[in-house]
Amino acid sequence: MRGRAPRWRVAAGGAGALLALAALATALTWQTIFDAVLASQLTMTPTSRSYHQWKQPPDSIPLYFEVYLFNWTNADKFPEEVPNMVQLGPYRFREVRQHVNVTWHNHNGSLAYRTLRRFFFDAATSNGTLKDNITTLNVIAASAVYRSRDWGFLRQKGLSMGLAMFGQGISVSKLAGEILFEGYEDPLLDLAKSLPPSATGGAPPVDRFGWFYGRNNSLDTDGYVEISTGVDGALPGQILRWNHEDHIPYYSGHCAQLAGSAGEFLPRNLTEDSQLMMFVPDLCRTVHMDYVHSGEIAGLEYHKYALSQRSFDNSTLSPSNTCFCNGQCAWSGVMNVSACRFGSPAFISLPHFLHGDPVLLDMVTGLNPDPEKHEFYFAIEPKLGIPLEVAARFQVNVLIEPSPNIALFENVPRMLFPVFWVQEKVLIDEQISAELRIVRATLDWGATVCACAALAFAVLVAMATWCMRKHVQHDLKFEKPKDEAELKLNPK
Repeated sequence: MRGRAPRWRVAAGGAGALLALAALATALTWQTIFDAVLASQLTMTPTSRSYHQWKQPPDSIPLYFEVYLFNWTNADKFPEEVPNMVQLGPYRFREVRQHVNVTWHNHNGSLAYRTLRRFFFDAATSNGTLKDNITTLNVIAASAVYRSRDWGFLRQKGLSMGLAMFGQGISVSKLAGEILFEGYEDPLLDLAKSLPPSATGGAPPVDRFGWFYGRNNSLDTDGYVEISTGVDGALPGQILRWNHEDHIPYYSGHCAQLAGSAGEFLPRNLTEDSQLMMFVPDLCRTVHMDYVHSGEIAGLEYHKYALSQRSFDNSTLSPSNTCFCNGQCAWSGVMNVSACRFGSPAFISLPHFLHGDPVLLDMVTGLNPDPEKHEFYFAIEPKLGIPLEVAARFQVNVLIEPSPNIALFENVPRMLFPVFWVQEKVLIDEQISAELRIVRATLDWGATVCACAALAFAVLVAMATWCMRKHVQHDLKFEKPKDEAELKLNPK
């Protein structure tokens, strides 16, 4: 019909207008849409990709467990001379980690599991062998003396005679492999089997001692863990229970709070004001990491969060840390973990007493704290919450103090004796970083692309409208006028 645009043109114009509005709405809500899609991809279900990668991490991201041992070079002159430490290592082990015994709890959107860890010594990249001879503190004797601190005179004298009878010294010299995973025999361990649990702090009887003895191929290292799956909209991977408890039984008040990431899933949209919360089973607590700086790895921006001077503070800087002390809290920068180590005199710090009380470095020689080498940090892509680089580091120290009724420890100074420090460092590979760059580009440019699409559709609709108007005007202009006779025959 003349003077009117064809219906298909009107329909096309309407469709274009709707597409323009849809593209504009998508551009305006792109961040929300992206977050919803990303959350759905990270949510753990029995068939999701995130669950399968969490359950069995890909081999493309190798995980190495590195141990640096302190060799005590002047043990024969202690306590007259300050202990001199020479760092040996790293003794590097390839770690294969797998989450097993997974149980789904659909009623509260969680799953429970245990972690199986296997360690394989990497002789090719280690700086030393497991046959290296290491002189270190006699930890078995030090633990026995520490547990006897509240005993009466007669019991302490009995322990003193027992240490002398078994030929115990202040130090021991063992192979590196024995100190780490293989363990070594000691007559005090046999004696401990006959003692009541109250005398051993409830520690299970063992036939050998090694710092990681029994950990290889074990399901008990990290214990029973229950985390959120994210199906209810919560962030996945947040710890809910540890060893069937919803709190940390070794502490009181807010220090007993069980919170933070279990390690694999981290918060998204992090800022410089954010604080990262992480539960660390080896520390038996949740730690808080503060923002340090930003940078770039493999073309991806990151925010670095690290344990700071406040993290293991003895309440000097952070009074809220008092409930972590458990009675022994003399030095800042050190955490007392004896409560979750069967009453042994174990204290955790950052390597080389980084961020610790300066007096700790006066007690020994040979330690040189360096943030570049000794920080505990996570470098995280802030928008996606994906760790790009991780360096988990901590040092194990043993408290020794004078005991007037025990000859072996009668004249020792009260000090923290550094024994070793460990590092687990991970850096994402190029394949994963390439995928993350695509995801990040989608986030950064998705709204712009949609806005451009909305503008393009709007221009097309405007052009179509203009063309239809010109068409109608053209038809009206050239329409032949009807004469009087034609109007009578065709009044319409």
